[in-house]
Amino acid sequence: MKKPNFDDFREIFLNCLSGITGQDTTVLAKTNWHEADLYETRQRVLETVREKMHAGYGVEFEVNQRLLSLKGPVESVIIQTYHELNTIYLMERINAKIKSKMN
Repeated sequence: MKKPNFDDFREIFLNCLSGITGQDTTVLAKTNWHEADLYETRQRVLETVREKMHAGYGVEFEVNQRLLSLKGPVESVIIQTYHELNTIYLMERINAKIKSKMN
């Protein structure tokens, strides 16, 4: 299990959003998250990012209502999602250390 750095995560997020919406990544970073079409589109983007994180790094985050309904620019959503990913990553690392000490 490893954690992506923020720049890699941001690029993956924007590429997923671009792939789903068909818009350019440079425009998307400044777009309002709620302009990312429908609720289902935002959910699909987050699920795609989560799958890529799991496949590439072995860590994932929960696609939850808070992330789906964030207000503000896509850049802010990227930061919030990365924060959640980091929190889960740290929790998993702590759990792994505890389990290894118990064995």
